[in-house]
Amino acid sequence: MKKGIIKNNLGYSGDLFVYQDKEMFNYSVDTILLGNFVAINRNVKNILEVGTNNGALSIFMTSRSKKIKVDAIEIQPRAVELAKQNVILNKMEDQINIIEGDFKLWAKEYAYKCGNKLAKKYDSIVANPPYYNEEFNQIRMSGTHEQKLATHEINLNLEQLISLSSKIIEQKGYLTVVLPMARYIDLICLMRQYKFEPKRVQIVYTRVNSLPKFCLVEARFNSGWGTFFEPNIYLHNDDPKDHSYREEVRKLYSPIKAKGE
Repeated sequence: MKKGIIKNNLGYSGDLFVYQDKEMFNYSVDTILLGNFVAINRNVKNILEVGTNNGALSIFMTSRSKKIKVDAIEIQPRAVELAKQNVILNKMEDQINIIEGDFKLWAKEYAYKCGNKLAKKYDSIVANPPYYNEEFNQIRMSGTHEQKLATHEINLNLEQLISLSSKIIEQKGYLTVVLPMARYIDLICLMRQYKFEPKRVQIVYTRVNSLPKFCLVEARFNSGWGTFFEPNIYLHNDDPKDHSYREEVRKLYSPIKAKGE
């Protein structure tokens, strides 16, 4: 194993592990919360994750149900190799397919195949996308090239993610995204622009008295209006010196099994 790559637990279940490279993007609390926020039900069988990096989100989601299949696309070759190793590490080769490619090009080709009945549209598309736009890029460009690609809109921006997703998703299919609250309005406006109706929203705070940190949003394609707001999530207790997670957050660090599993 390459120097700098370490094996970590993925969540608190004790059953999932991932190799992570210190020079690249590593999973964090938003990965875990998104993994449990994603709807997995009888209507969801094939999922696409856009920008899987080391595969942590796909592995966490897949552990919730043996009935789903996940395609996970990633543009960075080093991350792709790590993701493949992590899939093998967790014995999920039959459920997760890692794809190396540029989503912008890949999605157009896939949409063509869907139009010619050579491929099936996805029931669900999930992403923890690059979140710093051009305004942030001027002040946040620290870190390695791999870290910048994962966090900045260098290769893929929010509108491209949503517009291309609309071409490869089933009617009333799910698009689920996590983003910092600074991009919340951008996200909602772009979703509606491309016929995704926000159906479920959950806001995450560091503490009860803090400002909102990030949002989890589930939308459905060509669906009717109406949005349900889930209870807020507060990561830590009120004491600013206490950085441990609240009990309800600790529970979310283990995969929530889908009904019937």
